[in-house]
Amino acid sequence: MKKNLILAVMAALMMVSCAEKKSFETLNGEWGVVTIGDLAIADSIDAFIGFDVAEQMIYGSTGCNHLTGAMPTEIGGESLIFGAMGSTRMMCPDMTIEDAMLPALGVVVDFKVEGENLYLLDVTGNIVMTLKKR
Repeated sequence: MKKNLILAVMAALMMVSCAEKKSFETLNGEWGVVTIGDLAIADSIDAFIGFDVAEQMIYGSTGCNHLTGAMPTEIGGESLIFGAMGSTRMMCPDMTIEDAMLPALGVVVDFKVEGENLYLLDVTGNIVMTLKKR
């Protein structure tokens, strides 16, 4: 009985430690923006974020303007921090998504991947953006 309990605890600890271990490789590719905070993004809008982990580059679109930047991560950690992003500066008929997306990226410090969804999180663990693998 005691041996079974020890084995069960060890198995649970292994699952937790594996679940918490993040790999930036899971970010590779393009992710369509589904939500920014409470703002739902229509499928017809081509807002996305792309990660090139090998080159440590981020690129994407707000649905109007294009984004690019470096993908700095916390040294020795598993945090994702968006640094300064470059952007084209076209005026668009509707700037709602862009006006929400750019500030949201500025508060992202962490992420989690669940299936085809990528969740960008703030310092308190709240979901800032939800993305779906394209």
